[in-house]
Amino acid sequence: MRLVFTVLILFIFTACSTTQKDYSTFFQTQSASIMKSNYVSSIKLLLKLQQKLNTRNPNSYNHEKNKTITSSIKNLSNNVFLTFKNQKVTDYKIYLNLAFSKENIKNRNDFLILGIYYLIYQSYEINKGHKLTSYFYNIDKLKKLHHNLQVIKWKIKSAKKLDGSYMFLTWQNNWQIELAKKLKKNNNIKLIALENLEYIKNKKESFLSSSNFSFEVILTQMIDRSNNSLKILDVDVTDVGFDALKSIFIFL
Repeated sequence: MRLVFTVLILFIFTACSTTQKDYSTFFQTQSASIMKSNYVSSIKLLLKLQQKLNTRNPNSYNHEKNKTITSSIKNLSNNVFLTFKNQKVTDYKIYLNLAFSKENIKNRNDFLILGIYYLIYQSYEINKGHKLTSYFYNIDKLKKLHHNLQVIKWKIKSAKKLDGSYMFLTWQNNWQIELAKKLKKNNNIKLIALENLEYIKNKKESFLSSSNFSFEVILTQMIDRSNNSLKILDVDVTDVGFDALKSIFIFL
């Protein structure tokens, strides 16, 4: 009886100096804490990707809505939606399919970023709040997350519009972009003076300049987080092969 009374007193005094957030952490298993860390880390990586993507593709996002979208992602909210043909878009698959549509999509960056955000949001069921154990997470949703992130990683560096230009500028050097534009006007590379390309001529870049892999690194880190979450749930996943990626057009 005395032991029970002592424990009760300790609990009361602890409650006086402990926040509700501390209680949720205290009663959370280690695996659940890691799961939360994985999606929090993925969100931070997404914000980093958003910033780099908008800097590299400044005409492909809505400058007025940028702060609102960023704030919504930071706060893990689900109250920002884009419209397409006067219809509000809520499904992450529609966002991603629009982001990689060969048509001329206005604010393509925003569709991609929100598509990835709602993919993560729905996969980890963030709207359901705190989870005491990792086994409350949905394995099928997390497997789709892992798969879709691999497809996104491939498409973001390879997808092209109907006119042959890249949908997103990421890994390309500036001289490669300039050359691609010139080749659209004249597809005979022998008639193009490569040494007169702006970034080559002004010695800002060289033909041996390494590509920008920072975008790919960010997405690889996000894939690793999803893989780690599945391992916690004792699920082994296989990365999608190169040939399969080239033929995949539909997000799961």
